[in-house]
Amino acid sequence: MRRGLLGAALAGVAALSVFGAAFARDYHSNPWLLSWIPPTCCVTNDCCWEISERELRPMPDDQWQVVSTGQVRKRTDWSPDGKFYRCACDYDSADRHWVKHQGANTRCLFVPMRAAANRWLGLVN
Repeated sequence: MRRGLLGAALAGVAALSVFGAAFARDYHSNPWLLSWIPPTCCVTNDCCWEISERELRPMPDDQWQVVSTGQVRKRTDWSPDGKFYRCACDYDSADRHWVKHQGANTRCLFVPMRAAANRWLGLVN
């Protein structure tokens, strides 16, 4: 009886492993990002994430410097929730997938529209 239960449990684990691998391809750690970040930013590969304001340095002409890499990028768009987002990934041709990491090539930046919000609240003339 115990052997039968153990065999059934192992078969169940194996089936879940196969199903889990298939499900992981469709998984995204923050599906909400898929609703507003363009696919060209590699968001579908889980390469976009929220960052701290300290990770960017504002520059003239709506450009931003990524502190960790020194890259300068123009703001891609405004973030809808008032937070900063960076999309950065590099393609690993050996493993044939995109890799998100702090030193990766920044594809897109989304920054909050604080100036407009402050004007709306009457904090700026």
